[in-house]
Amino acid sequence: VQIKCELDSRGTGDPDTWSSLDRITIKIPSGDLVAAQAVDELILAIGEVTKDSKEAIKAARAAYDALTDAQKEIVENDDILDEAENAYQSILDAEKAEADNKAADAVIALIDAIGTVTTESEEAIEAARAAYDALTDDQKALVTNYETLVQAEAALDALKNPSEDTEKPGDNNDKEEDSGNADTGDHSGILLWTMLLMLSALAAICLLKKKSSVS
Repeated sequence: VQIKCELDSRGTGDPDTWSSLDRITIKIPSGDLVAAQAVDELILAIGEVTKDSKEAIKAARAAYDALTDAQKEIVENDDILDEAENAYQSILDAEKAEADNKAADAVIALIDAIGTVTTESEEAIEAARAAYDALTDDQKALVTNYETLVQAEAALDALKNPSEDTEKPGDNNDKEEDSGNADTGDHSGILLWTMLLMLSALAAICLLKKKSSVS
């Protein structure tokens, strides 16, 4: 295949100056031209890009990549192919963002539904945890109340497994009563010993007086 490019000395191709034309002949192998034209047709066949354009774009890209460097130079619509790929990726990104937000919103709602944690909250907490763990990393990043779930799990665990150090209501009163009783017992003991000592002293005095009288 030979393509003749006719340019005048000023490079305008103005027919009025054809008397001074410089004739340039560019030789293109017929196989290269046919291959390039086939790819151009595939690219134009993509048309308006939608979410259903994947296969058409994929076919055009594969055909273009299979060309030689010389054949790629002949392709006229390679920029259209690039734009189609970018447009299709934007569609995919938008769909993913919508799906991610929808999944995250569902988990947020489950966490909000837990409410005040009681011993009856276990099923709701487990459901929220399972739903969160099933999300992708991108979706988890969109869950704004994850800390609420963590706190709910900790609260439920505390209710199910109370610490041994946790004192029951009335424990302090009982301890105070026991302490009071112990103190009373100690004082009673001291008083008893004091009385016994006094009685012993009185007995000794009486005995001494009796012995004095006999003498």
